[in-house]
Parts: sequence; structure tokens; C-alpha cells
Amino acid sequence: MSESKRVPGRRDARENRERILDTAEVYFARHGLDAPLQGLTAAAKVGAGTLYRNFGSHAAIVEALYDRYVELFDDMAERALQQETGWKGIELVLDECIEILLDRGIVAEVMRRQAINDPDYRPSERWVGPLATLVERTIAEGSARPDLTAADLSAAPMMVGTAQTFAPAHRQWIAARMRAIVLDGLRAHPHEPTPLPEMPEHFYESGGSIMRRS
Repeated sequence: MSESKRVPGRRDARENRERILDTAEVYFARHGLDAPLQGLTAAAKVGAGTLYRNFGSHAAIVEALYDRYVELFDDMAERALQQETGWKGIELVLDECIEILLDRGIVAEVMRRQAINDPDYRPSERWVGPLATLVERTIAEGSARPDLTAADLSAAPMMVGTAQTFAPAHRQWIAARMRAIVLDGLRAHPHEPTPLPEMPEHFYESGGSIMRRS
């Protein structure tokens, strides 16, 4: 059993564990994934002993966060297959992945770090089958380009999710424009270009195009 699987039995202990993880998402998103754990214990209002009883190391916290995100993506993939058309399933995957990436700013870094910490622990490979099924269905419907693959679909949200590096005031509309552009790239051709959301007035003059975390 890996360290991140130290799931306590008592209700108060489980609540402590979940509070640490809730806080870790915000703390690491703000300060970086290698921020000191002393800051995490202070932010979560728990002692060092409580932290290490639940997570024996920094890597264990990363794995626990990774498992959280895997559960979100598992649920999303299942619901995507239940949509009335393959294209609606693809839109669901893209939209919900983008929302997760923007709302939980540390997701991409956690996924990368977990792959470094433990390359053999890869439950995310469960998504390959459902995404491949979704892509094949959408191609058969004539909605998606015939050379689209599951790898393309899994990479697309990460591309749009880079909107999180922009100033907070501009992330949502940038993501909306990138979403439209990416979806047009996934569609079967030829098709009319999707109208893009309007850019804010004076965006460039205000320095809004400068990419930054916060």
C-alpha cells in the first residue's frame, strides 16, 4: 500500500485528511508544488504530526491529489460515453477538463510530477479505452475528422488549460476562444468557422496579454 493510501477510519481523522488535501490544492497552486510543507500545515491548521500520519512524504501528498483528479476524469469519461452523440461527448470532455484545469490550478503539474515520482503508477491509462471509443463513435457519425485519435482528445484540454497562465481577469474568455479554435480543429472538414468570443476592449493596451500565474 502506497503512502497516499493511508485513509483513516475515524470520521474526524478522515475530515483532517480531506482538509489537508483541500488546502494543498490551493496552497500549491499559489506557491508552487515544491513549497515547504510547514506552510501547508499552517494553512490547513493542523500539526506536523497530523500531516505525516496521513501522508508520509511530499510524494504521498502528490499521489493523493493525483488520485483525486483521476476520479474526476474517470467520472467525466463515463458520462461522455452516455451522451446522445459522440460530438456532445467530445464537447463534455473538453469543457469539463478545461474547467478542472482552470479551477484547480495545480492539476497539470501534479500529473507531471506523479509520472516522475512513480512512472509505474498510471491509473490514468483507464481513460484511453473510453476516449478511443468516443473518438471512433464521433468519426463514424461524420462529426470528427477521420484522423482524430484518443491522444489528440486527451491533449486538447491541456492546450486550452494553458489559459491559467494569463491574468485571472482574462483566463475565462481566452479559454473560451481557444475552446472554439480547438473544437474546429477536431471537426470533420469542411465546416464553417465557429464565431469566437469577443476580446475585451483595450486588452493589449492594458497589458492583459502578459502571461502570469496570479
